[in-house]
Amino acid sequence: MSFIAAASVAAASYASTTAAQDQQDPPQEPRKTPRAIEEVMVTAQKRSESAQDVAIAISAFSGEDLENMGVEAGIEITQRVPNMNYFAIFGEASSPSMTLRGIGLSNFADTWEAPVGLYVDEVYRGNPAGSGMQLFDVERVEVLRGPQGTLFGRNTSAGLVHHITNDPTESFEADASVQLGSYNQRIFEGAVSGPLSDSVRGRFAVKKNDSDGWQTNGVDGQDLGTTDTLGYRGKLAIDFTDRVNLLLDVHGSEADQQTVGFVHMGYLDPADTTTFCSVSRIQNGECISSIDGAGTGREEAGGWGPKHVSSGAAGGIKTEIETFGASAKLVISADNFDITSITALEQMDKLLEDDFDATAVVWFDEQYKADTEQFSQELRISGATDTMDWVSGLYYFKDDRDLITQAPTTTDADNFGGYWHNEYMDQDTESYAIFGQIDKILTQTLSLTIGGRYTWEEKSAELSNRGEPSYYGDQYFNDTINEEGFSGRLGLDYTPSDNTLYYVSLSSGLKSGGFNGSYVGSQGAFGPVEKETMTSVEAGYKATLAGGRARLNLAAFAYELEDFQAQLWDSSTGSADISNLGDVSGRGIEAELTYLITDNFEVISSVGLLDTEIDSDLITNVGGQEIAIDGNEMPSAPGISANLVARYYLNNWTLQADYTWVDDHELQLENDPWSKQDAYGITNAQVSWSSGAWTVTGAVKNLLDEEYFTYQNTGGDDWGYAVWGAPQTAYVKFNYSFY
Repeated sequence: MSFIAAASVAAASYASTTAAQDQQDPPQEPRKTPRAIEEVMVTAQKRSESAQDVAIAISAFSGEDLENMGVEAGIEITQRVPNMNYFAIFGEASSPSMTLRGIGLSNFADTWEAPVGLYVDEVYRGNPAGSGMQLFDVERVEVLRGPQGTLFGRNTSAGLVHHITNDPTESFEADASVQLGSYNQRIFEGAVSGPLSDSVRGRFAVKKNDSDGWQTNGVDGQDLGTTDTLGYRGKLAIDFTDRVNLLLDVHGSEADQQTVGFVHMGYLDPADTTTFCSVSRIQNGECISSIDGAGTGREEAGGWGPKHVSSGAAGGIKTEIETFGASAKLVISADNFDITSITALEQMDKLLEDDFDATAVVWFDEQYKADTEQFSQELRISGATDTMDWVSGLYYFKDDRDLITQAPTTTDADNFGGYWHNEYMDQDTESYAIFGQIDKILTQTLSLTIGGRYTWEEKSAELSNRGEPSYYGDQYFNDTINEEGFSGRLGLDYTPSDNTLYYVSLSSGLKSGGFNGSYVGSQGAFGPVEKETMTSVEAGYKATLAGGRARLNLAAFAYELEDFQAQLWDSSTGSADISNLGDVSGRGIEAELTYLITDNFEVISSVGLLDTEIDSDLITNVGGQEIAIDGNEMPSAPGISANLVARYYLNNWTLQADYTWVDDHELQLENDPWSKQDAYGITNAQVSWSSGAWTVTGAVKNLLDEEYFTYQNTGGDDWGYAVWGAPQTAYVKFNYSFY
C-alpha cells in the first residue's frame, strides 16, 4: 500500500471515529498555548532538581518536547544539542557513534565501548550497538556534556546520553499511535499504565517499526535501509511500605533489516589511471579504482545520490540484533538518608553483513557476529541537610563478549575461494569503583562541589583464527591488562538570584583500555591500548528571563585528552591498527536559548563553536600515501553547528519549522583529502492538530532533500567508500490518549 493510500485509509478511519465521538462528547476547548517555558526536572546529580539548577552543561528534553520536535530515534537528538554530532558506518539502525565536543568512538569493533556513555534508566549500556535503540515511551532525555566520571564513572570521558522511560502511574492511563510515511513506513506504538492493587502498579509499552527502505541496490534491485524492529518494555512498581519501594524492569528488542549500503568511490582518473582525481570528482562518483571489474562509483550504483548504491555481496547487506535486559531498583528511605540499589543484566546477539568494497564485484564482503552479556550492580547512599547534599556509593560491572569476524561471506572463486579471513575473539571485563560527591552551601549565594571516583578494572582478551584461513596467516594473541584511575569534579556555583546561576568547574574522566577485535594483522594491531584520560575546565551561565518566558544557557570549555585511543586503517597492509596515538586538545563555546516571544510564538535555538587539534607523532598510510596525524582535527567535529526551531500556536494547531546547519568537517582521523564533508543544512517542517484525546501530526524531514555523507573512509590504495544520510521523507501520525 502506498503512503498516500495508507494515509487516506487511516484518515477516513479517524474521521469516522471522531465523528462518532463528537456525537457523545461536548465540544473541546481550544488547546491552551504556553505562558511560560516548561521546567524540566533531571537526575544528573543522582537527585531530582531543575536542569537550570545543575552546574553542568546539560540539554534536557521531556517526552513532550521530543514529541513536539518530531524526534523519532535517539540519534536525532544530536541535531538539537550544541557540539553534538554522529557518524554511522553501517547506517543509523546498527551502530551509530555519537560525539560530544569532538570526542567519540573511532573503532567500530564490538570489543570497544564509547567515550560518550549511553544510559537507560540509570543502567549503563556498554555495547555501541545499544545506541541504535528505539526511543519510545520516554519521560525525558538528558545529554550531559563534558566528563562525568564522578557520579557515572567509566567511559563517560566526553559525556553521556541518559534515556529515562516512563514509570507506572498511580491512576490508569494509556496511549496509542499509528504513523504512516514514505517508503511504506509503518510505526505502531502504545503504552498502558495504572494500579494493579493498592501497593502495586504496572506499565507496558511497545513499539513496532517497519519500512521498505530508501535505497535501491543497483545490482539486484533489492531495497536497502529497510526497518523491521520491535521494542518492548514492562515495569512493575511495588510499595512494600511507605519507605521501601521496588521497581522491576524487563525490556528487549529485535531487528532484522537490510542495512544502509556503502557507495563506492574510486580515486583514479578514468582517462589516466596513474593520476588521482580531484576530491570533488571523487565525491561525485566520476572516478574508478583498481578493483577488477569495478566501474566508477556512479556506474556501480546506477546513479548518484542517497538512493543509489551497489552491492554484489552474496549474503546480502543486513543487520540482525536481538537484545534482552532486566533490572531491579530498590529504594529504602530513612529519616536522614536514602539507600538505592540498582541490579541489571543486559544481553545482545548481533549479526551484521556488509559489502566493504561497495561494488557489484564479489571482492571484499564482511560478516561480524557478537554475543555479549553484561551485569552491573550499583549501591549508593544519599542524604541532605540544610546546607549540604551528599551521595556515595559502590559500583560493580562485568562484561563478556564473544566475537567473530569473517570475510568474505561467499564461496565465489573470485573471492579467494570462500572464507579467506576468520577471527575469533573472547573478551572479559571486570570493574569495581567507589565514588562520592558533596555539594556544600558556603553562603546564601555560593556553593562548593567536591567529588571523586576511583576505578579498578581487569580486561582479558584472546584472539585466534582457530586453524581456519586468515588473510594474515596463523593468528593467536592473548593478553590481560589491569588498570586503575581517579576521576573527579571540583566546582564553584554562584546564584545571585533564584533565576540565575554562574559556575566554574574542573572535572576529569577516563575511558578504559582494551584490545582490537577485527582485522588484527600483528601483535601491535591487537593491542592492548592503555586508558585515556580527560581533564576539562568549564565556565557557565544559566538564566531564566522575561518572567519565565525565556531561558538562556551558556558554556565555555577547554579540555586535554591524554593517550587518545584510536583505530587507523592501513590501506597498504589491510590491517586495522589501534594505539594511544597521542593527545587531543579542544575548546569551544555553547549557547542554548528558548524564548516564548508571544503567547503564540516560540523559538528554540542552539549554537556550538568547536576547535580541536591532535598532537601525535604517528604516521600512517592512506591511499598509498604517508599521512602525519599531528595537527589534525578530530572527525565529526564541525567548527560551527547550529539549530533553530520556530513554533507557532494557533488555537488547536501547532506549526513548526526547524533548521540544522553543520559546518564542513573531517570524517576520518587521518584528515585525508578524500574523507571530508562540506557544510550542509537540513530543514524539517511539521504541523499538528489536537483536540481532546486526539493529536494528528504531519511532517516532512530533510524538506529540501539535502545530500550529505555521515561517514567516509579509504579502504584501499585507490578507493574508498561512504555512507549517505537519509533523503527527504514524510509521514502522518495519529495519536490517541486515554486518561
